[in-house]
Amino acid sequence: MARCDSEVRWPAEGLGWRPPDLSSIRFESERLVIRNYELSDIETVYDAINECRPELRPWMVWAEKSHREIAETAQYITAQIMNTRTPDKWENVGLGIFLKDTGEFIGSTGVHDVRRDTASCETGYWMHIKHRNKGYATEACRRTIDWALAPQDKGGLGLRRVRIFCSKENEASVRVIEKLGIRKEVEMKDDYWIEGVGCTTRMGWGVMADEWKLTPL
Repeated sequence: MARCDSEVRWPAEGLGWRPPDLSSIRFESERLVIRNYELSDIETVYDAINECRPELRPWMVWAEKSHREIAETAQYITAQIMNTRTPDKWENVGLGIFLKDTGEFIGSTGVHDVRRDTASCETGYWMHIKHRNKGYATEACRRTIDWALAPQDKGGLGLRRVRIFCSKENEASVRVIEKLGIRKEVEMKDDYWIEGVGCTTRMGWGVMADEWKLTPL
């Protein structure tokens, strides 16, 4: 998001960042476990998305048409598992958020648009409607940023920078990001189309590894 077309068409080697071993991703916060999806999660994730679909729309574009059949959720989770097996091409992964005390699936996070030239990525999140307003989204997002920015020899991705974008109209998501205390960098008027809302302001935040207060993984 917010990238020049020429960067996509003619990517530069730049810093030449490379990923660590991604075959088993798991990290924890005080109340949460964030990990790779497994095939056993398929039905749980499918049910959660369908329970939350009205609330996920319009902010999650995929929520309108995706995961309408359990086979599509199976395909998605399989893709998340398999894309970590090809480190030379890896640029994203979706991760499940689970309650530490019960193992219940409550939402999703991850990293995407991983850019090797600048050793950077974007992150995002969604939370089940039953578990909103409990601070879980902020907790999960903070821990995912820890994972993204921690050195590879400390269990992280070893990236230098994390980006977050959302519509200004998505007030709940904006509040989560503001609680993280990271720098607002982008405010682009009428640059983000939201179905059912129209043109909205694109908001963007960013943080560098050397300015993030890292909690060890």
